[in-house]
Amino acid sequence: MPRVFVVAELNDGVLNDLSLQCIGAARAMAGADGTVVVLLPGTGAAAAAAPLNAPGVAEVLVADDDRLAAYTTEPYLAVVKAALAGRPAEAILLPATTIGNDLGAALAAALGAACVTDADGVGAEEGRPAAWRVGFDRKVRTVWVAAEGRPLVATLRDGAAEAPAGSGTAAVEALSLDGAVSQTPCRVVRRDVAKKTVNLRDAKVIVAAGAGVGGPEGLELIRRLATALGAELGGTRAVVDAGWMSADRQIGQTGATVRPDLYIACGISGAIQHRVGMLDSRTVIAINTDPNAPIFRSAHYRIVGDLKVVIPKLLKLLGA
Repeated sequence: MPRVFVVAELNDGVLNDLSLQCIGAARAMAGADGTVVVLLPGTGAAAAAAPLNAPGVAEVLVADDDRLAAYTTEPYLAVVKAALAGRPAEAILLPATTIGNDLGAALAAALGAACVTDADGVGAEEGRPAAWRVGFDRKVRTVWVAAEGRPLVATLRDGAAEAPAGSGTAAVEALSLDGAVSQTPCRVVRRDVAKKTVNLRDAKVIVAAGAGVGGPEGLELIRRLATALGAELGGTRAVVDAGWMSADRQIGQTGATVRPDLYIACGISGAIQHRVGMLDSRTVIAINTDPNAPIFRSAHYRIVGDLKVVIPKLLKLLGA
């Protein structure tokens, strides 16, 4: 794999750490004989680019321009195409974020490339770039291979690769944008960012509530258990939709993907939409009255019982 290109992402002047995971995946994909090139577009890119200069990176390009202050597809697409000119790549990797999935799909269409979004990993099959996703409750692994002579554009989910450690020797170069960024058919007039108060992704212990808690009274028990364990509090979409918990604590397909050392599922039936967000937890304890609840398929320890009986006993054991 001679050349792998990474499009890193900047959010309000802060480098998205999933971009570093993309570099880790790119290094493995390129191999010892390949080349990894990284592009960071956006206002303030030059000041934020230092972590991208990782071991194994041959070139770091920055497109620092006020016209890239707010993301819209066309200007960013033009910048990536300009960066790729003279640097043909067999694979192009982006973070699987709202921006990355939008830009990746547009880029693949512009290049006539294969496109896989939300990939769990990338590599090579039959001598060609490939990406894969794991689905159907982690029972099916689907691999896509780029057609002969076509590049692969893939966006990578969190956890697809390890972020590289250490500093490389590549110089950070400014990309000339003369003529690359033109007028766009749309513009951002306002961007309201909700204040982040919860960090589920980095939590070591998570206590999560499902519809089985029954309401605010049951949720208070879950909250007490989380406090006693020094854990983050999470929940399913049903709990969030019911208004019992804020949306930033939602875990699952439409919420956060988490990988804690310990995940305690309380009153969670275990719909696949929730389980895809917590399947990589190191240890899972599930509490449910239904012995056939799907959540038990993912649990290392099962407690069949009423959480309103079980949790007070746990709190007593914890001295809380």
